[in-house]
Amino acid sequence: MNESDLMLWLDNIDKSMGFRPASALGMSCGTVTIDIARAKVLVVWNKRLKLYQLPKGRRNIGENMLAAALRETYEETGLQVTPLRLDIATRATPPRTEKFGKAMRSPDITEGHPSNEFVGVCLYPDPQSETEALKIVFFFAATADCTATRDSGTQEEWEKLDAKWIPFSDVSRILRFQAEIDIVMKTVQDMKRSGYVVGDGFL
Repeated sequence: MNESDLMLWLDNIDKSMGFRPASALGMSCGTVTIDIARAKVLVVWNKRLKLYQLPKGRRNIGENMLAAALRETYEETGLQVTPLRLDIATRATPPRTEKFGKAMRSPDITEGHPSNEFVGVCLYPDPQSETEALKIVFFFAATADCTATRDSGTQEEWEKLDAKWIPFSDVSRILRFQAEIDIVMKTVQDMKRSGYVVGDGFL
């Protein structure tokens, strides 16, 4: 690349690059929790907004994203869920091996490394913030037994949520937001490519 092309390339990057202070970004984490044998998905009924959604909530300072997702799921549903290790196509750097050593550049997309990386994110203007903010929700795959007893008293006083297990076949009809439907579908795809045998209700 000659100097002129390099400058044009850098100028284009500069034009497309944006900045937001931390105060204008809301980071939340949640789970797509699935009872694999029974083909059911864990959702919550938001009494205040009158809609079904996936369990999620804001990350605490110093908390890693997976821990935040598991904590928020427990607080909102009363269920301890277990993260699923999946072969997720990710842009995270792969573990250093003979194939990807110091002399070789890591691939843009990493595959073939089962992990607890996030499955995907939802991005949208935060409708509940008093100041303008972009909300980013990282979703992780998890599993649990839909017949397990839920702990009570796990929600914050202001939360008005009811946990419910729904058949996978009803996800597109019951979940209010298309992006969350897409996250569930992506999680099931990743489960299948990772070798999980799922119930008949999974398409």
